[in-house]
Amino acid sequence: MKVRASLERKKKIVEKLVSLFQSYSTFAIADLYKLKAKHLQIIRKNYRGKLEIIVAKNTLIRKALERIPKFSKHINEISKYLKGQNLLIFTNLDPFSLFLMLEKNKVPSEASPNDVATDDIIVPAGNTGLQPGPILSKFGALKIPTRIQDGSIWITKDVVVAKKGDVISNDLAEILKKLGLKPIMVGIKIKMAYDGDVIPGEALVIDLEKYKKEIKTAVEYAINLSVNAVIPVKETLPIILSKAYVNAKTVATKIIAPIPDVMREVLPLAVIQSKRLLDEISKKHPEILS
Repeated sequence: MKVRASLERKKKIVEKLVSLFQSYSTFAIADLYKLKAKHLQIIRKNYRGKLEIIVAKNTLIRKALERIPKFSKHINEISKYLKGQNLLIFTNLDPFSLFLMLEKNKVPSEASPNDVATDDIIVPAGNTGLQPGPILSKFGALKIPTRIQDGSIWITKDVVVAKKGDVISNDLAEILKKLGLKPIMVGIKIKMAYDGDVIPGEALVIDLEKYKKEIKTAVEYAINLSVNAVIPVKETLPIILSKAYVNAKTVATKIIAPIPDVMREVLPLAVIQSKRLLDEISKKHPEILS
């Protein structure tokens, strides 16, 4: 009976997975390692209606994929990521939007021994609220400067106790926990995504600020080219016309062209040039003016 019940349960899971694979345009395989249930609950709650997250055994995931013809040519490539503990994310978002969404929803968590620092970890100056004792030696070993004041341990200055990428030691994890610090940002790490093609997780990493700067620079170059080469497009036509008008006025003014738009500038210049001409004539041919 237990075997039959187990088989029925697995069959239902496979059927549900098949339905989800067919219902959504994108799915991702993500690493479940060190992801706590409470973090998963927060993400599910925040994105209810946008994401469906399922935890299933790798063998059942593969069986579901094998039942869907569109995955046949990718099944072996997808299976490379079905190792360890995984969860599946189903969505109609594109893989890059999904990745950015999950990145924005990382949750601060306590550090455990052998965790890798996701950013520089700083222990701030101030009263720790801890009483002096054997723990002082651990502060010393971690090169955290302290003093005893009002019966408790005070940290005398901000200290970077771990750089991004450093492995957290047992002593550091203990100190951080006692200080109530949660320096590790925990979230769903995508191993691969599929939207018709298999996309490795590392290919989804986008530096938005970098791309914003590159797009801004590209727009500036395009505008300069359009204006300087006089290529009239909707975005630059007002600039081109304005520049042409200014250039035309400059030329008209220099040659003292009697046209309405430059008469105010031309008349004073004409008077000045007339006086200069008169002075030159009077020097060379004074009899004409006598």
